[in-house]
Amino acid sequence: MLTVNQTSTNLNFIDKLNQQREEQAEKFASGKRINKAADDAAGLQIANRLTSQINQNQQLSYNAQDQANINNVEAGALSSINDSLLRAEELSIQSGNPLYDSNVIQGELNQITEQINTVASEVLGQENFISGLDASDPAATQTIIQDTATIVQDTASTLGAETNAIVSQVATYQSTIINDSASRSRIEDTDFALASSEKAKNEILLQSAIISKKNEEDNKGLLFNKLV
Repeated sequence: MLTVNQTSTNLNFIDKLNQQREEQAEKFASGKRINKAADDAAGLQIANRLTSQINQNQQLSYNAQDQANINNVEAGALSSINDSLLRAEELSIQSGNPLYDSNVIQGELNQITEQINTVASEVLGQENFISGLDASDPAATQTIIQDTATIVQDTASTLGAETNAIVSQVATYQSTIINDSASRSRIEDTDFALASSEKAKNEILLQSAIISKKNEEDNKGLLFNKLV
């Protein structure tokens, strides 16, 4: 004879299987094995810590890339200044030739001085980066140009080394992000092969339980009819 306890047990088992089915559907829909603490409290804690590390390294990477971009702008400005210095040196040599008009040369030297100082002020923060270019004194002008060129080259070398270090650091950040993301994925993402197997197993158990419950109900009906 079927008892109340047996019927209650079967109902509880079906409810449990239905709950598992809902949880499995949630994992398939979200693509995550862990959707709440109840799924895996320890795993969720580790995944959250990895997410925090990923976000931190991503922001550090953004900051470093922004600095590298700023450095590239400065490097471009230094290159522009260097080109202007080369032209100024050419003019200083021409100014020693009596066939060239020193007034015209001086006019262009003045323009070059203004251009260099404008760029240096905007990018390097130095308003009076170069001065004293004089067509009437080629030797002094060339000395000023060479000294300024040395400063530009040294600054460019230092900036280049800094940028290379930043690029290397960005690569390190990105590598860490990739590794942490992979670790987090292994912890919290749904293993679809395993989840599919568990889903199929759960469906079989659920169908069997439902059939068993139906048979119980049928048997109870027969028993009731006999008693009546």
